[in-house]
Amino acid sequence: MEIKNWYKLTFEIEANLEEIIIWKLNELGIFSYAFEIFLNNKNKKKVIIWLPTLNWQENLRTKLENNIKEVLDKNNYQTNFFEWNVIQQEDWVSSWKKYWGPELIGDKLLILPCWLELPKEYKNKKVIKIDPGAAFGTGSHPTTSLCLEQLEKISLSSNKILDIGSGSGILSVAAKCFGANDIYAIDNDYLAINSTESNFRLNFGNLDDLKTYLGPFDSLVSKYSLKNFDFILCNILAEVIKGIIPEISNCLKIDGIVILSGILNSQKDEIFKLLNASNFQVNDVSSKKDWVCITAQKIL
Repeated sequence: MEIKNWYKLTFEIEANLEEIIIWKLNELGIFSYAFEIFLNNKNKKKVIIWLPTLNWQENLRTKLENNIKEVLDKNNYQTNFFEWNVIQQEDWVSSWKKYWGPELIGDKLLILPCWLELPKEYKNKKVIKIDPGAAFGTGSHPTTSLCLEQLEKISLSSNKILDIGSGSGILSVAAKCFGANDIYAIDNDYLAINSTESNFRLNFGNLDDLKTYLGPFDSLVSKYSLKNFDFILCNILAEVIKGIIPEISNCLKIDGIVILSGILNSQKDEIFKLLNASNFQVNDVSSKKDWVCITAQKIL
């Protein structure tokens, strides 16, 4: 379904609350957002959120405001100013684009917005072209960049990959760039599935090595017998990860690897316990800002 109009919501926060707001927006399933620094006050930021008008009736917009206020109140910051505007698809695209530029990830990767030319100084990088849309995963958020940095350390040649919560498809595209040729991407949002397929085709010209599935993880695993994977990539909220670790184990081969991201530093110890209970050995933990990425191997 084509999105014709968008709500543009803006409000102010203290700069140090950016990560908390990102976490809350992701929890609410909102992935089209940006932050602007005020030139006259580096301690403040403007938050800009884009929401499809079709999906955001007045009661949901009011609920969103209240959710944001609650988060800000808990962090001793109050705001009563929420500005809502309706913009057309063309205006959303131009508004969204101005927040995007080439993004270096790790030693090998460059994330390149699809409308930009490749800068000459980056021609030796593996380039992932991304057309940003209403799905999470642009490379700029720490949870995504941590996953990508882990992927470039691993040989994925001829491996079978499962991407849980594929969002924009950036991890599936990266897996293909690093040698995978049998990639399964699942998400419970049709916009994410559309975005995954679109970005995969943008980079490779076809969907030959990609299979996509729309729906909840547990029901898809059962319906399509998703198992015997060499690697599983899972960049979603920690609260969701906690509930699916046993099922992730069932989907992996013995010695298979899972990369988990979307986990706050304060949540990692509970994830460690759940991994241990499902016969995983933690091989690596990396961190960026308040986020951690856990790489674990199924040992039994």
